[in-house]
Amino acid sequence: MDYAALAAYFVALTALTAAPGPLVAVLVARSIGNDSRGATAFATGLCLGDVLAVCAIAMGIGSLAETRPEWFAVAKYAGVAYLLWLAFRIWNDASVIQAARPARRTWLASTGAGIALCLGNPSTVLIYMLLLPTVAPGGIANPHDLTIVLAVTFAAVGVVFFGAILLARQVSNLISSPRSSSLLARATSVTIAITSVSMLAA
Repeated sequence: MDYAALAAYFVALTALTAAPGPLVAVLVARSIGNDSRGATAFATGLCLGDVLAVCAIAMGIGSLAETRPEWFAVAKYAGVAYLLWLAFRIWNDASVIQAARPARRTWLASTGAGIALCLGNPSTVLIYMLLLPTVAPGGIANPHDLTIVLAVTFAAVGVVFFGAILLARQVSNLISSPRSSSLLARATSVTIAITSVSMLAA
């Protein structure tokens, strides 16, 4: 395996993941508040979703996006439904942003939501179908190479997603008054709603 190409893959994937998009927007919305455990589980789910996408493409399943689009539509609509529910909840209850006492969600539920949203994002599979050939032009032929690619993928998206949690927590610390909390809640809700509509139209 060409490690120079692998390094370029890491940089490109990190940059693409950090670009403004639905996954980062929703993660930031989940992170603003005191539900650090839920946000971490959600970020873990997003990372696992990327890893699953790489595994699928490595096994040749990426072509199912064309031959069996309905399978990917299920994850897409599940992700959109989650976004709309989250936007509605934040709009009607600004305390979701401040989260003095965060709602108790299981780690598994938050992780599953992250996986579904990641795989439901149409750009996820497309990005890896474009980037992976630069690392392994002839395909990923053995488990050792696949393990390395998966580790680099998890590291690249993890830097962005877990870094977004830390940055969102700093923003949360600046939100002290009820008015500022309410304004942030409404802005976040609108952003998430727009994100869900853009994913649905994609």
